[in-house]
Amino acid sequence: MAIAGYSVVPLVVALTNGGDSPFLFNTGLMLGVGIGQAVFLWIFFRRVLLSPSVLPLVWRKIFSYSMLLIVIHRFEYGIFALATRFIDVSVASVIFEIWPITSLLVIAYLFRQEGRYQRLSPGMLTLLALAFVGFFFVAGSQTGEFGNWTGAGFLKTGIGVSLALLAVAIASFVAFTFRWGADFRRDLPADVVDRESTTVVDICCVMLASCIGALLSGALNLVIGAGMGETVSTNSLVVAVMGGAFAYGVANITYRAANVLTDNLGINAMLYATPLFALLWLSVFSLVNVARLDFLIIGAAAIITTNLLVNFEAEVRFGFKSLILALWSCGTFVYLRDEFLHILPFGGWLWPRETYLGALGFSATVFILLLTFRVARLAPRTQDEDNRIFALHRNLELLARRNLIEAAASEHIRSIDSAHTPEELRRAYTQAKLCFVRAVAAAADRPVADRKLLVDAEAQLNMMVHSRQQGVDFGELFSLIIFGGSTVLLALLSRPEVTGWMAFIYEIFSVLFPAVIVFLIVSVWDLHRDRADLVLAAAPGTEGYGVIFRDPRSRRFERGVSTVIGLGIAATYAVLLWYKWVG
Repeated sequence: MAIAGYSVVPLVVALTNGGDSPFLFNTGLMLGVGIGQAVFLWIFFRRVLLSPSVLPLVWRKIFSYSMLLIVIHRFEYGIFALATRFIDVSVASVIFEIWPITSLLVIAYLFRQEGRYQRLSPGMLTLLALAFVGFFFVAGSQTGEFGNWTGAGFLKTGIGVSLALLAVAIASFVAFTFRWGADFRRDLPADVVDRESTTVVDICCVMLASCIGALLSGALNLVIGAGMGETVSTNSLVVAVMGGAFAYGVANITYRAANVLTDNLGINAMLYATPLFALLWLSVFSLVNVARLDFLIIGAAAIITTNLLVNFEAEVRFGFKSLILALWSCGTFVYLRDEFLHILPFGGWLWPRETYLGALGFSATVFILLLTFRVARLAPRTQDEDNRIFALHRNLELLARRNLIEAAASEHIRSIDSAHTPEELRRAYTQAKLCFVRAVAAAADRPVADRKLLVDAEAQLNMMVHSRQQGVDFGELFSLIIFGGSTVLLALLSRPEVTGWMAFIYEIFSVLFPAVIVFLIVSVWDLHRDRADLVLAAAPGTEGYGVIFRDPRSRRFERGVSTVIGLGIAATYAVLLWYKWVG
């Protein structure tokens, strides 16, 4: 619902000629948002709002830096409308729709100490980068103004893009509605909070921040617009108000409710589809002129892929994501290399046909030998570590039941299992060793057999941690990357002197082959980190730990989605390359 609402607003800007009077247009939009959200709050949350202590608290909280930034945030579509004076509305729309990425980063920063939302992993940040690149491919597919950086159009295009990016920065301040709402909820009296569920109160507080910010910003936009001598027709004002109430307002409500209802920031990736729907609505009214359909396809593939990878995962590991990212990157590079390789010092590098596969095969063969050696050496050690963790955790649980060691020792073993850095491993190991020191001292009067059990368990701990402490062999990995990288570069930066069908086949090969090599390098980078999940996991409904089996239906569905993603990316570039060489 948020996607549907947000994607309609650029059309409202275009139909009302909002660029001619951006601040008065934004006044109408904010008026619609404020009134619509006030009605929403009254219908669903009046029990909270009518409490005697709420209004004085609202008055105190209005004068805060968070509310100031919320009011500034509400200038987003005024700046966006102003940008459409200089660049096409479709280009401005695509650039502006970067805001879900920037706002997600701000939300993660504001709540980094509270644990309200899950931390952004390196994999998530990589996917955000892919979506970011996809937005600019979609923008470049439009009327051509985005690429007009020379001659008389340079200044106009630069101003338009700068204004659109300023609107993005302002739009990211939406994160402060969550900050203000969280602070407001924390200061609510207990009698107000206890009457309603936590979710109801959270949504009420966030929507209250949004409503107040819209009304205050609408008043400021009116003053600024009137002061600048802007004029707006009655019809345009009515359309702006209706768009604010029924499109932008509904999107505001559903977007904020979605983020309150879950701690997974990944759902925001769904908003990356907004520019695609915005272009769809604009095309219905013939307001879109696609200059590069291939750029639109490449950008849409990046945005949709990011969406699916964030929200559906066949595995926790980064290996599969690296394959998809490599398929998209290699596909884009191979498709565009004849168009852009001329900027490189060596230009379009055409390799003699009779030696091309031989050189590529030699490099790939050495790479596979190194890869096989690494996997054969490290896979048994990883399995041995997993078995040791299971055995040691079980032994410590039994020792704790016999009062030979404190129960916290098992928790430290789980910390060792989940450690991702040497510091985390050292901290967990130190705590576990302290448990053994205290246990051995307390067992001085216990039978010899009991003391032997403690000594054996401590020996297991030392061997297991020593094995996990052996990190990456950089010499081995360096050799692996040299031959894997040379194979990838050879496949990407050169091709035989062929055309037509043979060129199509070679370029498909140049997409798939390097992508698989990248996937293999990432997958074996550190087999200790490349497990599907933790070895020890809490068993539902019990106090113990063991192997957990995921819901097979969910597993099949996510694997199916993952397969579709990979095949879809490959098919997309197969079609593009077909039209490049054969069609």
